[in-house]
Amino acid sequence: MDRKSGWLSLVGGVFALVLGIVAFAWPSASLRVIGFLFGLNLLLMGVVRIVQFVLTPESPVAGRVLGVIFGVLVALVGIVCMRNVAGSLGLLLVIVSVGWLLDGLAEIFTTIGDRGSGSGWRIATGLFAVLAATAVLVWPGLGLATFLLIGATTLCFVGIGGIVVGISGLRHA
Repeated sequence: MDRKSGWLSLVGGVFALVLGIVAFAWPSASLRVIGFLFGLNLLLMGVVRIVQFVLTPESPVAGRVLGVIFGVLVALVGIVCMRNVAGSLGLLLVIVSVGWLLDGLAEIFTTIGDRGSGSGWRIATGLFAVLAATAVLVWPGLGLATFLLIGATTLCFVGIGGIVVGISGLRHA
């Protein structure tokens, strides 16, 4: 991981952690606000992923292409979420879960085989995102408060993982 990727991971991690704390602190937020906050997070994570893989020439080409494709998809899901297409809670849950699933899978697939700094944290962060997405998708009667709890926890964990990966990358760059 080079310095640019380290800084991108650090900034993305801090942003996710701050949004997670805001979600914990504001449990009475409306569906529109929740959709905007989670969409903003997905948009930022997608853009960070795209920039990271465009700027890392030492990564294998297949991994870079896969990372950019997943980044574009995650960013698009974030835009859909922010545009308030999710007029219902059920649709919001599916959209955010798909974004988490894509981002988690991208993190796992692009980290496998990479023995660089923070690779264990990257895989753990990806697994946590995939597990959270799966939990939300298979729990059909999920209410807004429960989704907010799962979502805030996911954002905090992914944020902490991003911060650790960013610091690790900056140390070894």
